Amino acid sequence: MKIAIQGIAGAFHEEAARLRFGDQQLEIVPCLTFRELAAALATGLADKGIMAIENTISGTIQPNLELIREHNLWISGEVIMRIRQHLGGVPGSSLQSIRKVYSHYMALNQCRPFFEAYPAVELIESEDTALSIRDVAEAGSTELAAIGSSLAIAQHGLIVLGEGIEASKQNYTRFLVLDRQPQPVTSCNKATLSLVLLPHPEAFTQAMALLQEQRIQLSKIESITIPGRPWLYRYYLDLRFEAEEQLDELLQALAPITESLHLMGKYTANRK
Repeated sequence: MKIAIQGIAGAFHEEAARLRFGDQQLEIVPCLTFRELAAALATGLADKGIMAIENTISGTIQPNLELIREHNLWISGEVIMRIRQHLGGVPGSSLQSIRKVYSHYMALNQCRPFFEAYPAVELIESEDTALSIRDVAEAGSTELAAIGSSLAIAQHGLIVLGEGIEASKQNYTRFLVLDRQPQPVTSCNKATLSLVLLPHPEAFTQAMALLQEQRIQLSKIESITIPGRPWLYRYYLDLRFEAEEQLDELLQALAPITESLHLMGKYTANRK
């Protein structure tokens, strides 16, 4: 199975893919950007995709919701994974020898308190955690280190100089499992919708009332502006329910008060 991920081999996206698919034989399709990931799946270069959508520290990656919708991809599952940031250096290096540490800006921000005890260390932003680890391995200098996953550190032959150096131990990322086309489900209790309401004052209140009528829980909502249409928004909703029939009835009820309504996926919730 070919799995498209953001980043190179060893990235947290690969960890999430292996957590999701267990012992299945996977071929990782690396993509430097989320847009490349969506295109790789849409054009058939990959069978499935794993895409980060939100983090408990940095929030929702709203552009990814737009990418999924624009490429007409299907959300068939989710993976919630605790993010543990590790500091890796070449064999022979130490916390005392390093002078520069590379990683993605989000990883650096999550680990800044750790480096307060090492004022001589310069933190440098890069495109990707796993890419930073690969670059440090190739450079071979004991003065360089990188922050990333234990998988990437092991794959590139580095040693762990600091384990779990993230400031918050409640650092979780939610990844979506993506397919090119809707997938059949035997059971589901969660769905993601995209909708644009008709431009009248009561539309939003009516939509929320319909959720209550169907006893559907709104677990998440995001609003995104629509270029060229001031003060009109596209809403992305994550919904929880007990029976799929509730979702079907909700979609029928929402249709008369929406300009556009798109079911982006239905799946089983993954809770950590």
